Amino acid sequence: MSGGRAAPRGDAVVWDYDGTLVSTEEKNFGVTRAIVERVTSRPAGGFEALASPASYRAALARSRNWREFYARSFGLAEAEIDRAGLLWTEYQLGDATPTPLVAGIPEVLRSLRHLPHGIVSQNASGAIAAVLDGHGLRGCFRSIIGFEEVDIRRQKPEPDGLLKCVEILTAARPGTVFYIGDHETDAVCAARARAVLLAREAGVRIVSIAALYGSDSEPRWSVQPDHAVHRPCDIAEVVMRYAAPPPAPEA
Repeated sequence: MSGGRAAPRGDAVVWDYDGTLVSTEEKNFGVTRAIVERVTSRPAGGFEALASPASYRAALARSRNWREFYARSFGLAEAEIDRAGLLWTEYQLGDATPTPLVAGIPEVLRSLRHLPHGIVSQNASGAIAAVLDGHGLRGCFRSIIGFEEVDIRRQKPEPDGLLKCVEILTAARPGTVFYIGDHETDAVCAARARAVLLAREAGVRIVSIAALYGSDSEPRWSVQPDHAVHRPCDIAEVVMRYAAPPPAPEA
């Protein structure tokens, strides 16, 4: 599968990674436990957020981003959070826990292959690329903006990573960029990127899509997404409401 030909307009699709494209909770839980033990010199089980995968999931949901998660859950100072962030790539690449794709994602990528795709994540770009390679999907993504590509203090929900990815994918052409994520942080990031692009009069519209797989409820976030989907297959339907249609087959 390839990324396909460039869209005639600046239409593009940008994905969050963890929980949106792949199921990484089990791996991230183990990696976080190892990093926290190294940074704090305390057993991971002594922290409520690391007592179980369910506790980990709940603590993440209460946090706006990974820095707040580390500060609130483990009492880390700013310098310790910086150190933990710099360990993430090493520990991700050294952990062999499987990271399965979310069911249905390959089909969505195929149906939208006429648009350029990118990833904006607080995970490590090298770890993301390695997982995508393992699933044969690396070629679907023109850009991967991970932890290393954004200033450590400007991670999501700040819009820097998303704006960088938009620039790469659209080459400053006007159009619609769809940002898909599973956390309130993603909706906030999209809203902030939209405000920046509006101020620049860039002609780029950001449409946010909340990926609420397996849930029947609507998001109750401080910033609401433009759309919420409960199955990956619904993503393509939303995108095609706004984006330029696929190019006609050549004769």
